[in-house]
Amino acid sequence: MKKIIVTLIVLMLALKTEAQSSVFISVDSLLLKGNYQEALVQLENEHDKTVSIYAKIASIYQSIGDFNQAIQFYEKAFAIEQREDLNVKLGVVYNLAGFSSKAISIYEDIIKRDTSNLLVANSLGKLYLAKNKAKRAEKIYRFLIKKDTLNPNYSYQLAKSLAKQSKKLAMGQSYLDAFNKDTLHIKSIYQLAKFFKELKYKDSTMLFINKGLKIDSINVNFLQLKANVLYFSKNFKGAITYLNKLDSLNFSSLNTYEMYGMCYLNLKDTNLAEKYFLKALRLERNNSKILYRVGALYYEKKDFKLAQFYLIQSIMYGRADLDKQFLLSGTIAKEELNLKVAITFFKEAVKYNRNNVNALFQLALTSDTYYKDKKIAYKYYQDFTQRFEGKNKELTLYANNRIKEIKKEYFIKGEIVE
Repeated sequence: MKKIIVTLIVLMLALKTEAQSSVFISVDSLLLKGNYQEALVQLENEHDKTVSIYAKIASIYQSIGDFNQAIQFYEKAFAIEQREDLNVKLGVVYNLAGFSSKAISIYEDIIKRDTSNLLVANSLGKLYLAKNKAKRAEKIYRFLIKKDTLNPNYSYQLAKSLAKQSKKLAMGQSYLDAFNKDTLHIKSIYQLAKFFKELKYKDSTMLFINKGLKIDSINVNFLQLKANVLYFSKNFKGAITYLNKLDSLNFSSLNTYEMYGMCYLNLKDTNLAEKYFLKALRLERNNSKILYRVGALYYEKKDFKLAQFYLIQSIMYGRADLDKQFLLSGTIAKEELNLKVAITFFKEAVKYNRNNVNALFQLALTSDTYYKDKKIAYKYYQDFTQRFEGKNKELTLYANNRIKEIKKEYFIKGEIVE
């Protein structure tokens, strides 16, 4: 009798498994055609909801981006059978749904029970980085490196965790470790190029930039970096070559257009400089720095009206460091013989930056020309020599001579100036 009962149970299980297998075949066929809703209807109409049914429903919801529904069905599957693979999937969906703290909790629980699950450990490390838990991420990646010494990605992620803790030298070494494990690890190569650039090691910077471009000749990050390094090395034609490559890839940014403009300005091609500065302004109309550059460009072209137009806007949208704008505005007003206005601008320039040598000198010089009372200029000249003597010999010599001449003029009139 017992044999008959066992046989019946085995038969029933076999029939049940076969029935479910046929359902999955039908569902998979629907999924291949993109009929997600019909597939879900078939699965949800199944009377006997097994772990496999719930997990399949959850995976479909996950694939169509309905993460909250996916969470519900993975939880139902996990409630029936607490399998690690289901818990991992639940952690993934929690993270995708934006519940990163719950995902971290799940991954931490898995790692406590099973330290051999390196995929979960890696996912946990990434979440720690995303949540700015850099020390925990560092611990995870040091553990992973011990488990798998040849994986360059673990060294790369360790470097990211060290960067968040401002351990720059250790960070650089870790990026170098990733590169030594895989000389084609382009993310590490890019970070090494930036690392050596920050250290001002030009040869090492260019070495890693060129390695990156050899692997991927149209990589926007490396092209930008090379243009930047060449520009600051005053190789303006070389910088333009790489800016042109970025342009051919339809890549545009405020920085690249500004660099284009500065390259052409240094090469004395004011027309092309104007073209690219104006392109930069189209991307960010209220950028004080670019507005200043355009104003300075029009000053060079002797178009004082346009120069003042852009300089006024630069001052209007600027928040700090406006001394250059005021200095140039004053210079233009002075060249137009509007000395009173020029003095006002020079005063503003000095107010924004007391260390601007030219602003204070121009304030003294223009006051000397404009005011009959030379004691005003005398005061500014004294201020200049006290603060900037030795920084500019020619200007200091002129200021000292004027101080002597003004004192002499007033002495002849019977007045002592101190």
